[in-house]
Amino acid sequence: MAAGSGIRGFPALFWRRWKGAFSTILFYVVQFLLVTWIFGSTYAMVVSCSTTLFQLRRKEANRLEDYAAMCLMSLLLCLLAFAAALNVWLCAILNFAVPFFLVFWKCSQFTPKGHMGYAMTFVFLELRPPTLEQLPIQLEAVGFCCVLLVIALLINARVTHITSDPAGQISASLLRLADLLDGLSSGGDDKSAGKELYDLARSFHRKGYDRRHLLHLPDRQKRCYHLLALLFQRASYLVTDGPSWQDAKNTPAFPHTMHTLAEVVRQLQSAWEPAARQRLAARIQALLDNTDLPQGRLRIFYRSVLHTLLLLCRESFHAQHDPFFRKVPWRAAWSSLCQRFSPARFEFRFALRLAVVMTISTTVSFLWEFEHTYWFPLHAFLLLQPSYEESAHRMVTRPVGTAIGCVIVHLVYPWLPGLPGIFVFSLIMISLMYCCTPGTWVHPIFSTSFALTMATLTVQETEAIGLRLMYLGMAVALVLVVNTFLLPNRKEPQFRRNFQELYRLQAYYWEVIRRSLRQPVDPALFSELLSQFHMVYHEAAQYTDHQAPEEAEYHRKRLVILWNMFSELEQTEGLIQSGAVTPEEQTALDSVAAALGARICPLTDLNGVPVETLPQGELCYVVRRYMENAQTLANA
Repeated sequence: MAAGSGIRGFPALFWRRWKGAFSTILFYVVQFLLVTWIFGSTYAMVVSCSTTLFQLRRKEANRLEDYAAMCLMSLLLCLLAFAAALNVWLCAILNFAVPFFLVFWKCSQFTPKGHMGYAMTFVFLELRPPTLEQLPIQLEAVGFCCVLLVIALLINARVTHITSDPAGQISASLLRLADLLDGLSSGGDDKSAGKELYDLARSFHRKGYDRRHLLHLPDRQKRCYHLLALLFQRASYLVTDGPSWQDAKNTPAFPHTMHTLAEVVRQLQSAWEPAARQRLAARIQALLDNTDLPQGRLRIFYRSVLHTLLLLCRESFHAQHDPFFRKVPWRAAWSSLCQRFSPARFEFRFALRLAVVMTISTTVSFLWEFEHTYWFPLHAFLLLQPSYEESAHRMVTRPVGTAIGCVIVHLVYPWLPGLPGIFVFSLIMISLMYCCTPGTWVHPIFSTSFALTMATLTVQETEAIGLRLMYLGMAVALVLVVNTFLLPNRKEPQFRRNFQELYRLQAYYWEVIRRSLRQPVDPALFSELLSQFHMVYHEAAQYTDHQAPEEAEYHRKRLVILWNMFSELEQTEGLIQSGAVTPEEQTALDSVAAALGARICPLTDLNGVPVETLPQGELCYVVRRYMENAQTLANA
C-alpha cells in the first residue's frame, strides 16, 4: 500500500524537484554551451564551479561585495589550482593550506558547509590543470562564467523577489514584535509567541554572524543586526522563563507595560529620519528615568528592552556601507584566531581532516601517471563531510549510486548515436543530478552517468567504469582512516564539547563584565559573544531531537537553564551600560564576577561567592537568579 502511494506520488515529487532545480539546470546548460562554443570543451570544467556557486547563493540576498568576492576568489583559486599542478611540493602545500583556510574563513556551526562553493572551485580546476599556454584562456573562461554568474544571480533575485536591502526585513520584524507584545498583554498564546520570538532572534543572529570578518573589522550593519537579535531574544526569554513569566503576568501593570513597549517599537519602526529618532530617544530616556514598576522580572525586562531600543535609535536600518579602510582590532583578531585553533573547535577539526585528505589524494594523483587519477581526490572531497556520521552515510550511499550509474552507462552507451548523443545524454544526466539531494544514493547515479559518458571521449567505456569504481574504493578507504583517527567530529562528543563551550563563554562573559566596570568595552564584543552562544546552543538543541526521550528531556532542561543564565549575564551588562549600577554595586559586582568566572567553567561549588555584598535592587535580583540557575545545574 505504501509502495503504491509512493509510486503514485513520484510524478508530483519529481515535478517539485524539477521546478526547484530548474534555474540551476538552465544556468548550467547555457554556460556549458557557451563555454564549449567560445573556448572549447577543454575548459568545460569551469562550468561546474560557477554552477555550484549559483546553486549555493541563489536563495541568498547577495550584496555588491558578495558578487565581487565570488569573482575575485574564483580567479584567485584558478591561479592557485594552476600553481598546485606545477610540482609535487606545491601540490602538497597548497592542497593543505587552501582547504584549511577556506574552512576557517567560511565555515561555522551556523554554516558547516560554507566552504563548499570555493573549495569545489579549487578542487575542480586543479583536477584538469591547463598548461602555461592555456592558463590565460582558462582565466578568460573563469571570468566569463563569473560574469554569467552575477547576471544569473541578479535575474534570479529579481524573479524570486530576494532583496539585500535590510530595511524591509527590519521594519517587518519590528512590526511583528509590536503585534506579539500586544497579543501577550491580552493573554495570547505564550508558547507560539515564544517560538516565533526565538526564531526571529536566531535569524538576526545568523545575519550578523554572516557578516563576520577574519580580522574583526568594525561593521555597523552587523552591530544593528546583533542589537535586533538581542531585542527579540530578551522578549523570547521573558515568555519562556516559566514561573518568572507567570509572576510578570500577575503584576497589575503588566498589560500597560507591554502596550507601552509595543507602542515604542512601532514608533521606532516608523522613525526613519534622524530628528524623529532623537525625539524617540528622548521619550525612551524619560520612560527609563520614571520607571514605576516593582522590583522583579517585569521591571528588568521593561528596562532592558527600553535600553536596547535606545541603542537602536542611534542605528540606521538602511544598508550601511563602512569605509574601505578601517582600523583592525588586532588584539581581538589574534584572540579569536587562537581560540579557533583549539582542537575542541568544530572548524579546526574539520579543516585539518579536509586538508589531510586533499593533500594525500591530490599528491597520489599527481605522482601516479595513470588515466583519470583525478577521480580519486574528487571522490575523497565529496565523501568527507563536517560530521563523522554524514561521511559514514556517504561511504554507503555513494558506492551504491555509483554502481547503479555504471550499470546504466554500460546498458545505454552502445545505443548513443555518436558524439551528439554523448553530449545530449550527459546534459540530461547532469540536469537530473541537480534535481537530487546530495548525500543520497540517487544523486551519484546521475553524476556517475555524466562523468563516465564524458570519459568515454578518451577511454573505453568498460575501462572508465573499472577506473571509476577503483578510485571510489581508494577514496572510501582514505576517508574512513582519516575520519576514524584524526579528530573525528562525531555528533555525541561534539554535543559534549558544545556544552563545555557554553560554560566557557559564560566564564569569558564574566571576565568582560569585570573589564566593563573599569572602562568602556566595544559593544561589538558582546554581540560576538551573544552570536557565538546562540550558534552553539542551537546546534546542541538540535542534537537532542535524535536522543531517547528521557535523555533528551534531561539535556533540554540543562540547555534552557544555560540560556537563562546567559540572558541574566546580558541583563547584568545592560544595567552597567545604562548607568544603573551604583559605585557601591560596582565594587561588590567585581568580586562576585571574579568568583563566578572562576567557578562556572568547570562548574564547581558556588559556596564562597560574595553575593550577599550586593545591595538590594535590580542588579542583586539578576545575579541571584543567575546563582539559583547555576546551583540547579550543579545539583543536576
